[in-house]
Amino acid sequence: MPAKYGLLDSIPDAVVVTDRDGEIVFVNHNAERLSGYRLPELIGRKVELLVPVRLRRQHVQHRRDFYDRGVARRMGEAERDFKLRRKDGVSVAVEISLGPAGRNTMAVIRDVTERRLMEKALEHRALHDPLTDLANRTLFFDRLRQSIYNARRESTQLALIIMDLDGFKAVNDTYGHAVGDEVLRRLAKRLRAGMRATDTVARLGGDEFAWILPHVNGRAAAQRMVRKRLASLRRSISVDPHRVAIGVSAGLAIYPNDGRDTDSLTRQADAEMYAAKRESGRSDR
Repeated sequence: MPAKYGLLDSIPDAVVVTDRDGEIVFVNHNAERLSGYRLPELIGRKVELLVPVRLRRQHVQHRRDFYDRGVARRMGEAERDFKLRRKDGVSVAVEISLGPAGRNTMAVIRDVTERRLMEKALEHRALHDPLTDLANRTLFFDRLRQSIYNARRESTQLALIIMDLDGFKAVNDTYGHAVGDEVLRRLAKRLRAGMRATDTVARLGGDEFAWILPHVNGRAAAQRMVRKRLASLRRSISVDPHRVAIGVSAGLAIYPNDGRDTDSLTRQADAEMYAAKRESGRSDR
């Protein structure tokens, strides 16, 4: 180990020093740990050894450009995520800062795998209902706006379905909220079953759910899909020791026939849903 780099073994990040030809001249212990390579396997090798294979040729050019400019880059300043390729072939999410080390270049590499996972978890939590893991209102209406935009651009139709459970308050009052919550989770699972990749299903709140069906072939086709899904939802649910009967009312709106924006489509679907409740005498509002 070059004596001038000795202190770099005490920092928590991986450190890789390369010469102007891109050959590795020093790594600290954390670089060995992060990469899975031992010191003799790294010294004298091109730094592209630590770059995903598909990016190596591009990295060579970037490296040369950086050496020509000699501009430092601080941690977190990159416009895209970096990946470090370990010895076992696994790519690890990292942040990299670069700076001069005499005639050489020093890269300080930070493993951000756990942070990225936490960020994804927080993002998921912000956009999904915690009880059912369906899309929440925020994500749902964002998807609806995007679906309307796509339908307008492609001159296609989409269906918006709003569904509400009939008499669900009685389920909570009779069996307790724990059973009611389990019923909602089971219904969410039934709603997700058979969904196309382009569909979105959401819990809007309480016992109200919604469903976006892009690229439908008219109202009749959408109605057939809804009837099939409602038949599945209306099967009773067994939550030991109870067997809970389920009623569902739904309203349907078609873009562009029933509206050309989120508000008009939502109003139409809501109106149809409440009409269905009144006709069946199941309204509990």
